[in-house]
Amino acid sequence: MRKVMNNVVIGFLTVALLIIGAAYAQAAEKKVTVGNKNFTEEYIVGQLMKELLEARGFEVALRSDLTSMALRAGMESGDIDICAEYTGTAWMVHLKSKYNSGTNNNKLYSLVKKQEKKNNFIWLNPMWNNNTYALASWADFAKEHNLTSLSDLAAYYREKNGKVETFIDFEYSTRPDGLPALEKFYNFKVNEAFLKTGAPGASLIGLKEHKTDITMVFGTDASIAKYGWHVYSDDKSFFPPYDLTPYVRKEMLDKYPVIADILNILVGTFPGGGKAVTPAIVSECQKVWQGLNAKVDIDKKEPKEVAHEYLVDHGLIK
Repeated sequence: MRKVMNNVVIGFLTVALLIIGAAYAQAAEKKVTVGNKNFTEEYIVGQLMKELLEARGFEVALRSDLTSMALRAGMESGDIDICAEYTGTAWMVHLKSKYNSGTNNNKLYSLVKKQEKKNNFIWLNPMWNNNTYALASWADFAKEHNLTSLSDLAAYYREKNGKVETFIDFEYSTRPDGLPALEKFYNFKVNEAFLKTGAPGASLIGLKEHKTDITMVFGTDASIAKYGWHVYSDDKSFFPPYDLTPYVRKEMLDKYPVIADILNILVGTFPGGGKAVTPAIVSECQKVWQGLNAKVDIDKKEPKEVAHEYLVDHGLIK
């Protein structure tokens, strides 16, 4: 009888160990890889997603400092599961679709989301920060030459035969929505001897140090507000909206549907998160991101620290 009882106990223990082992294995398998690009805003959003997912029980590997194309390649190969991309970049660069001038933020997001579903990528709620490319100068340069819009600036380039000191990022020199396309659209050409290219952020330093007259900026760059730079209005609507949006490989989201809830909660902490956008929401969200970027670019904090502070301040982690 004692032998039978021992066998029963051993049997129960074996089953219990198997259940515990299965649960542990399932927990151990809760792994995802997050990717981000190679500039301040992307470093921050990568850390935001990583830390929040970790706080919700995921083991997260972070692949950072990638170009747009490398990040997309990682998503397509399955080496990366989650990233945050801009709607305009997805539409024109990854989906190779034509942007029709005047398409607003809501419409472009809907178009991207629909097309990406066919690629087994699920786009979650967008952060309406419209981090668009733009050209900027010191305010006194714009005032001296009576320049306000990109049309004005294009006329100035033509007047000077393109001999205007100009500084852009490497990637912007080759993108389908980059400088060559902008030149064609606004009918001007930068003289090659007056064109500098550099790593992300170099163009901002160039303008700050007065080593260039015109520089490439993003709509959420902290330096715009700090130095009062003049950003030339896109009066002919060349640039599409660039709203930062997390997206996930469908395979991973099918496995862990909670990822969508976690990241949509993060997006919901930004102005207008999860709602239809308005110009006022875009402006508010750009200011939030200018502030976050300033903490890294101006206050010299690490993106990880900035992300942690944001999550704590908004009650997403302790």
